[in-house]
Amino acid sequence: MRNQQNLANRDDLIQLHASTCYAMTQFINGRHCPKLAHFIVQRLSLLLSYPELTLVTSSREMYQQLLEHWQLVTKQLLEQKNSVALESKHYH
Repeated sequence: MRNQQNLANRDDLIQLHASTCYAMTQFINGRHCPKLAHFIVQRLSLLLSYPELTLVTSSREMYQQLLEHWQLVTKQLLEQKNSVALESKHYH
């Protein structure tokens, strides 16, 4: 029974990793949307919450670095969006 649970967790982890990579690929290919960046941050946070990663320090460190990077990207995109919105208000 425990092996089945471990396999289910592992499959969930693999699927979550794949969907996160796919979202990052979409972003890199030109979909520079704050919502997509936020989605990536959420996925990376979920990946870091997996207990299996506590056993693999290098993976945990990689996800942590990616999380910090995407948090910054999200912040910058939101600042740009707000700046553009403010500028458009001044011109109307």
